[in-house]
Amino acid sequence: MFLLISIIVGMTLNGQERYDINLINMDNYELLIGFGYESANIETVRCKINSPTHDARHSINTNQGYDINTSSKLALIPEGEKSSIRLGNSNNGSQSEKICYTLRVDSDNNSGTVNYKYALVFHTTAANIDLEIQPKFEIKIYVNDLLVEIPLEVTPYSKHIDFNTEKYSDQRIIRWSNWASDQFDLSQFDIDDEITLEFESYDCAVGRSFGYGYLVIE
Repeated sequence: MFLLISIIVGMTLNGQERYDINLINMDNYELLIGFGYESANIETVRCKINSPTHDARHSINTNQGYDINTSSKLALIPEGEKSSIRLGNSNNGSQSEKICYTLRVDSDNNSGTVNYKYALVFHTTAANIDLEIQPKFEIKIYVNDLLVEIPLEVTPYSKHIDFNTEKYSDQRIIRWSNWASDQFDLSQFDIDDEITLEFESYDCAVGRSFGYGYLVIE
């Protein structure tokens, strides 16, 4: 993970408004509102440090702890790391959040990889079985603004993720994943190519259930 330093980054809302905020570890990042569902139109206006899961839409975690919605089984920061980003929260409301990590290929990094880790937390109910409106988490990769790969697109019922289940009631079922790792090879690209990794979380499209994810990018 990048060294912990205080920097200024810009937050883009709807591609128009821009705000300056104090963050850490975020020099390659841009915070964005996502529009994966038509109803997911609530703006993300701030990023907080170590916020509760029901609070800020974007949070940077620097204190180790455990996610309360997983019966305190999921670590907020994976082993060996000093911080993580939480994308989304445990409020409902058909909200979506997006964060992008961008770098330019150069002679120093073109033989390397972008490594990232993620963990997911989804809320669903016994009655909410429509797969088209479930909470969702996506990872997309763009090269020079062209979409080239979707490494991950997952809902609480996706079969290729090994989910754990906490059933508090028929109205509160939490499906969550342990920390997983993946990487993106930069050697296949040319010098000066611009690579963007886009991470986006979605609540249920009709406002019944929430979804969020944790990230570490190296």
